[in-house]
Amino acid sequence: MSRVTFTLRPPHDRMIVDRTRRAARTLFLALRTIVLAPGFLARRRLRRPPRPAEVRRILVIRTDRLGDMALTTGALQDLRDHFRRATITVLAPAGPLALLEAHPAVDQRLELPSRGVPAAIAGGFDLAIDFSADDGLRGARLVAATHAPVRAGFRGASREVYFNLPGPAARRDRHLFDLNRELVAAIGVEPRAPRPILHVAPHEIEAALARLARLGAAAPRIAVHPGGRYPTQRWAPERHAETIRTLTSRTGAACILLEGPGDGALAERICAATPDALRPGTLPVRGLMAMIAACDLFIGSNSGPLHIAGALGVPTVSMMGPTDPARFAPRGPSDRVIRHELPCSPCARGRCWHHTCLRSVEPGEIVALAEAALAETDAADRTGRREVR
Repeated sequence: MSRVTFTLRPPHDRMIVDRTRRAARTLFLALRTIVLAPGFLARRRLRRPPRPAEVRRILVIRTDRLGDMALTTGALQDLRDHFRRATITVLAPAGPLALLEAHPAVDQRLELPSRGVPAAIAGGFDLAIDFSADDGLRGARLVAATHAPVRAGFRGASREVYFNLPGPAARRDRHLFDLNRELVAAIGVEPRAPRPILHVAPHEIEAALARLARLGAAAPRIAVHPGGRYPTQRWAPERHAETIRTLTSRTGAACILLEGPGDGALAERICAATPDALRPGTLPVRGLMAMIAACDLFIGSNSGPLHIAGALGVPTVSMMGPTDPARFAPRGPSDRVIRHELPCSPCARGRCWHHTCLRSVEPGEIVALAEAALAETDAADRTGRREVR
């Protein structure tokens, strides 16, 4: 009689590494909360927000990226309108800080070093605010290092240990723009800014237009940004190329391929697939802002340039896969988002073995939204209603 042997193997989990990292992160945050909890209980808390007359110098801290800073500009304007006599200083990395050149709500800018605490922030501020809504502690620790009488930020992941003015929870189901409004409201400021607002100087626009003229980019002009911080946020280069090719042939638009640091390989693949992509090369932050402002439409995924376009009032078409649009989608009336609902989305993962959420987005869907946005822009131009940036 022959013997039959069965071998049972568990199904292969392609995301096991990512799941393990997330579990380790959750455990780390729980342990961190336990360690820091005594400091929270011992710290004296303020009972009321500061009055405008009590605040002469304000420090706003952002330790993250371009898009986060762009989404904070509405809160900066609200702070300026409330604390009219105060000097507002922003501490941030060089790139995000460049967004605020000549911004009317900002008096001074301090560049945040990659490590350490700038000596200039200690003892010189009446109010220090950390707008970070993540699990990191760097911004919170910088706020504590100011020794400001009033220190504010979001609750969550034990960050509140470093603040003495109660702030809102950093909820994951809230848009970052709305979270920023909730934080300034906790400081006693009435949030009135309807959207993020960035500014580009006329001479910067002129320089961008001159560069576009050298590329042969006549109107309408579409800025296309294929990059994204994580691989899961990037649409396939071949699909960008097909979109550019179709829009050029059907609308006569000049498609400007924007690239940031590390986007060179993506740009080369797109340019190899279509001659219609116009490539101005890597631009500094202010040049990138001016190039976007000189265009009639922006196409891309969740990224800093997308939020820059939204803050400049440029209509956008964005595709979002793992990104939750309820948290990150542009909020303007001329912003359009394409996203396919899946059982696993939005997952906010930086890596994915199947990437169905973005792979399922077809170029034809983007083209249709882009054509509708261009038609709306044309109508606004004809009636003289288009916003001047």
